[in-house]
Amino acid sequence: MTTQNVASVYPLPPEYYKRYTDENLSILKQVKEQGEETFVESGGALPQTFNILELEPPPPITEGYYHCFNEAWPVVDVLNSLEDQGHKQLYPKGKIDRNVELKKLNQSAIFNFLELLNSLVKDPDRSLEKFEQIRLIFLNMKHMLNEYRPHQARETLRSILKNQLEDRRRATEEIKNRVNELAKSLETIKSSWKALDETKMDMDTH
Repeated sequence: MTTQNVASVYPLPPEYYKRYTDENLSILKQVKEQGEETFVESGGALPQTFNILELEPPPPITEGYYHCFNEAWPVVDVLNSLEDQGHKQLYPKGKIDRNVELKKLNQSAIFNFLELLNSLVKDPDRSLEKFEQIRLIFLNMKHMLNEYRPHQARETLRSILKNQLEDRRRATEEIKNRVNELAKSLETIKSSWKALDETKMDMDTH
């Protein structure tokens, strides 16, 4: 049996994570409260290999772009226009009925698909042009649908909050019912003890 080296598919965490010890975090807290000079003058010892303030997380980015999986994303999430993305917009600008425009684009996509099939048979050289037209139509449809994303996010959040509220109401109602049942049980036990006490008193008097 041969011995195989086992390696992790993920890279090791950066070495600076070892700096976040309880002792260093306590020093950081004192330095922030007292100031570095006051902390040292009072007998405190700072780490020698790094600046203690480097343990503070960097401030959040408020403008520009951030990178994730080798792609740049704007900090302020906005949907760029088709022209900004280098594509032609096929539907009118401004306020439109998106349902109507989506149906038009869908019909145009079907028509161009049929023409693409026809060109593949009669004139294959035009097939690439038809393919690009269909691609542009779908890009327009995708962009129009993406404009609904903020509305979809609000509705999803509203639905989640509504479900959470209903769950809490049901839990509260169940707790109330349990409390009422417990109160009734305690009242029954109390009545039973009272009856026993009265019976005992009658027996003692006789």
